[in-house]
Amino acid sequence: MRTSAFTRSLAALAALVLLLGGCQATPEKGVVTSKNDGVFESALESTAPPASAAGQEAEGGVYTDSFENAAGDVSVRVELTEPEAAGAAPVLQVRPMAFTGQQAEQIARALFGDGPVYEYTEQMTRGEIEQTILEIRQFIGDWDTMVYYYGGDETLAQKAKEDFERRIADLERAYQTASDTVEQVPCAWEFHSPDYYMSPEMAGGYQDDGTREIKATATLDGVPYVLGVSENPETRVHFLYVCPDERFLSGEQTDDAGGEQDVEAMTAWALEAVEKMGLGQWTVVPDSIGQAGIDPYKRDQGYCQMSLTRMYGSIPAAQYGTGVQDPAQQYAASYGPEMIELQFYNGRFRQMWYYNATQTVTTVNENVELIPFSRALETAEEQMKMIPREWVSFEGADVRVTADRAELSLACVPMKDSATDFYLVPAYAFFGTAAAYDEDGRQVMSQYLGPDGQVVQEEPAQETVFLAAVNAVDGSVIYGPGLG
Repeated sequence: MRTSAFTRSLAALAALVLLLGGCQATPEKGVVTSKNDGVFESALESTAPPASAAGQEAEGGVYTDSFENAAGDVSVRVELTEPEAAGAAPVLQVRPMAFTGQQAEQIARALFGDGPVYEYTEQMTRGEIEQTILEIRQFIGDWDTMVYYYGGDETLAQKAKEDFERRIADLERAYQTASDTVEQVPCAWEFHSPDYYMSPEMAGGYQDDGTREIKATATLDGVPYVLGVSENPETRVHFLYVCPDERFLSGEQTDDAGGEQDVEAMTAWALEAVEKMGLGQWTVVPDSIGQAGIDPYKRDQGYCQMSLTRMYGSIPAAQYGTGVQDPAQQYAASYGPEMIELQFYNGRFRQMWYYNATQTVTTVNENVELIPFSRALETAEEQMKMIPREWVSFEGADVRVTADRAELSLACVPMKDSATDFYLVPAYAFFGTAAAYDEDGRQVMSQYLGPDGQVVQEEPAQETVFLAAVNAVDGSVIYGPGLG
């Protein structure tokens, strides 16, 4: 049974605010972003010795150190091993990838097989329009309830009332030509303005911002799904998602407790599905497997989430942003990371999100020479000394950070004088664990409450932290608390 259009419109307004808040305009021209006087550009031409190109493992080494941050309120202990050499380390020139209708269809077929896939629509029958008009009139007819709903803000409530009155007018006009049934039409895999898929009450107030979408519906294992692709040529914000069509689902179908989960089977399914989608070579990020993706309580309800990262030869794309947030600068540096997130429920596929799709323009250097790891670590430690106390969300008298993991991956950095492209460069990234302790030196504990308000889980107050990233080509800082 479908939820009412009125109920869905309230949720849609919140989703629209979140989506638009993440957009950033494309600069009119390229911005010179190099801050190292040409050292990076020169280093791009340096090729690694043949032994490294053959994929020889580095000797590796264990590094230990300890120090405090500059403010003296965070202690840092370094205990990590140099990452093994991963074979040839390329530098790539890349750009955001716009999805095509053909790609959307291939992804749909990889998930839904040969079953029917229809155009998504919120077109309403005459009966649904009547019901929605009634619900809106009941809502705006109770002024006290409206003011309460909008946090006691009468001005906001009045604006909302005027908007709902406009929607009633749109619905009344749509009623004149509405049918008693809504026909399902096979998806043509063509992009449309978002209002093409909206209900009459929402479409009437839509303001075109250049976004174009494909939205389709299909059924998998008896569950209805929505597949959506969003493209905006101006902002180059591209993403794809697949999720249950909650218009036709009850709470029991989505939130019932689940059974045991076979992580190996889910991992194999994920890799096979992505291969069928034709999206290149990917691998599952080990640390991501098993997370609920919603809240700790969901971990016992059959939910499991995992992340996949793109592979370029033997090196993965970095799974972290690179810290350039100034809107006056080249936006491309904060475009990444490219990733696919998958959520499973009771061991079966439930949702998928594909962020920051990227296409390779050219290979700048197939096997660039890397700086020594010890030099990258030294630079990273200087960044760690600038860690602020606010980086750790837990309260405690003593905050301790252990830097215990380093990885080599391809990170996104600006490309000099380019408003369209950026580099993926080898970079050393450093991660660790931050923990809070009380005055007696005991680790603070975090408690998670269930729906009944009782403690369902208790665990040490600690979190994984991303400490720094250093460009392995020229030694510059890509990410760190001291950046900028």
